[in-house]
Amino acid sequence: MLDASQRILAFRLLVMLAGTLPAAWLAWQWFFGDLGAVPAEAVVHFTGRTGLIFLLVTIAFSPAFRFTGWVGIMIARRQMGLWAFFWLVAHMLAWMGLDQFWDWPWIRREMVDLPYIRYGVAALLLLVPLALTSFRYTQKAMGFTAWHWLHRLIYVSAALGVTHLWILTRADYRMPMLFAAVLAALVLFRVVDAAIHRR
Repeated sequence: MLDASQRILAFRLLVMLAGTLPAAWLAWQWFFGDLGAVPAEAVVHFTGRTGLIFLLVTIAFSPAFRFTGWVGIMIARRQMGLWAFFWLVAHMLAWMGLDQFWDWPWIRREMVDLPYIRYGVAALLLLVPLALTSFRYTQKAMGFTAWHWLHRLIYVSAALGVTHLWILTRADYRMPMLFAAVLAALVLFRVVDAAIHRR
C-alpha cells in the first residue's frame, strides 16, 4: 500500500509518461512512414492537438481537485501545464520548419494575412509568462493574488487555441466542437465555483 508521498510521486510519473508518450508515438510513425501522404502536415496537426488537449487537461485539474480534495492533483498541475506549453511550442516550430521551411518573410506574411495563425500565435504568447512564472519561488515573489490572476490567462489561451482550430477546420467540425464544449464546461465550472466560494 502506497503512502501519501508515494501516491503523489506515482501520479507525477504518470503525468510525465503522458507527456512523453506522444513523442515516442510520433517518432515511431515518422520512422516507419505511417504519417500519411504529407508527413510534415501530420506532425503539425498532431503536435497542435496534443498541446491543446494537455492545456484543457491542465485546466481540468482544478475541478478534479475540487471533487476529490487530493492535493497530488494540484502538485502535478504545473507539470501538466509545462507539457502543454512544450507541445504547443513544438507545434509552432513544426509549422515554421516543416511547413514553412524557415522562410521568415513568408512566415511573417502568413501571420499577418491568416486569422487562424494570429489566434494560434496569440494563444502561445499568452502561455509564455505562465510558463516563466510557474515555479514556486516566482509565486512567492509575485504574491498569490497577482500570480493567480496572471494564470487565469490560461482560459484566454485555450479559447484562442480552440478558435485557431475552428477556423483551420474545413469540413468535419466534430473535433473543434468537442474542444469547445470541454472548454465551455470548464469555464462554467470555474464561474459557478467562484460564485459559491464568494458566498
